[in-house]
Amino acid sequence: MSEPTSYDLHASTHVSATPDEVYRVASDITRMGEWSPECTGGEWASGEPGTAGATFKGHNRHRDDVWTTECEVTAAEPGRRFAWAVRSYQPTPDNSVWAFEIEPDGDGCTLTQRFQMKQPPSRLVSIKESLPADRAATFYEFRRSRLQQAMQQTVDAIRDAVQR
Repeated sequence: MSEPTSYDLHASTHVSATPDEVYRVASDITRMGEWSPECTGGEWASGEPGTAGATFKGHNRHRDDVWTTECEVTAAEPGRRFAWAVRSYQPTPDNSVWAFEIEPDGDGCTLTQRFQMKQPPSRLVSIKESLPADRAATFYEFRRSRLQQAMQQTVDAIRDAVQR
């Protein structure tokens, strides 16, 4: 059986705040390093910051590996959804898409982070190919598990920041 290479991940948490309050924090890519264990921050590159079509650079780190991605905002719906597609290393423009989705929920809302990847980008393929065979055999599953944990940490940290 071959290792799955596509991802459709999500992590959610309840936030005791309005959807608009949560959106303002979750959509601020310049602060992402405060919440994410992998993304160290972002900077706007072109377009009106925070709007669909705007581009930004996302800076990332895992252990000693540091990289930057170029991304484009694909949805900017205040109080509902903020999404972006990663343009770096991708075979197609919609290959890797990240989103924060916000739904009203009782005394606040539910914040969900989603990540969908259709096939591994060239950067992940290169990393896998550089590994010993035993580690390469489970690399995509390792990455999936690490992303799932990081996404939960991220939404929990955003919740804590908003509820302060």
